[in-house]
Amino acid sequence: MTLIVPDAREIVILTDFLTPALTLRLYGNDATPSGTSAAADFTEIAGGGYANKPLIFANWGIIAGSPTIALYNAMQQWVFTGPINAPGTIYGYFVTRNSDGLLMWAERFPAGNVPFNPIAGSDIRVTPRITCESA
Repeated sequence: MTLIVPDAREIVILTDFLTPALTLRLYGNDATPSGTSAAADFTEIAGGGYANKPLIFANWGIIAGSPTIALYNAMQQWVFTGPINAPGTIYGYFVTRNSDGLLMWAERFPAGNVPFNPIAGSDIRVTPRITCESA
């Protein structure tokens, strides 16, 4: 038998998932996220004016439905001042929980966009979005 979560409880699940302080980070190693990934599998980039970004719960909008969607209210953008430290590439982003450093989720950028080698003036934009749906 398949577990079914009512739409109204999907809001609770997303709220609980997104309430802890979270940090959005870019990674530079050639990793592909999977169900067994951990934060240690992703190497956060450094240099080139990069700084990771906090994700504040108050900035999430949760829209009930089928599916229920949580959407961050602002695109997160990094504008680079120059190349980043070795290996000098970006493959995607990952989000960690501040309290214990656990990986919450990760996404590799589309194949046509990786590896990305930033130079002065180049930028990356990410709008965090989570979908929760019970089948």
